[in-house]
Amino acid sequence: MDDAKLVRRCLRGETTAFDLLVHRYRDRVYGLAVQMLGDADWAEDLAQEVFLRAFSRLTLFDPQRGSFSAWLMTMTTRLCLNALKGHAAQEQHLIPLDEADEMGETLMDEACPNPEEIWWERERRALIGQLLAALPPMQRAALLLRYGEDMSVQEVADSLKVPVGTVKAWLFRGREGLRRRLKEVGLL
Repeated sequence: MDDAKLVRRCLRGETTAFDLLVHRYRDRVYGLAVQMLGDADWAEDLAQEVFLRAFSRLTLFDPQRGSFSAWLMTMTTRLCLNALKGHAAQEQHLIPLDEADEMGETLMDEACPNPEEIWWERERRALIGQLLAALPPMQRAALLLRYGEDMSVQEVADSLKVPVGTVKAWLFRGREGLRRRLKEVGLL
């Protein structure tokens, strides 16, 4: 059943329909929050807040303006950015590798068949996570929405309520910053 139908069912009072939406998107919301905030506990709290707000604001969702997933990821991003602004030091906390594995991230696939390659892949992911965490929040948000959530540049601009040109600039600066740092550490 598609998301718009589930939303309509929820608006008619079928709360089990919203449970299905939560089940469908909880990992994506949590994953985006972890990437934005850099702290697993903080991200879990924020993910709960996202779903509470989504439930209370379902009447505002308009399937004509975009998908439910884009609406939900937009809400997640905005709450993360507000949380980061409210965080006095805007200090980023890196997630230990064992916690990242507990989040369901699996590195076992055909591309990494042996333990050494798995270890190198973990190291690469940890480094990219650190480099993302070091980016300014808006650049990080733009990169995560564009490449992590596969949103178009226009959808990212709508989500962040900025012009398309601004998103393009953030994406360019973010990619260049990541590329420069990856070259410095010898991964490019």
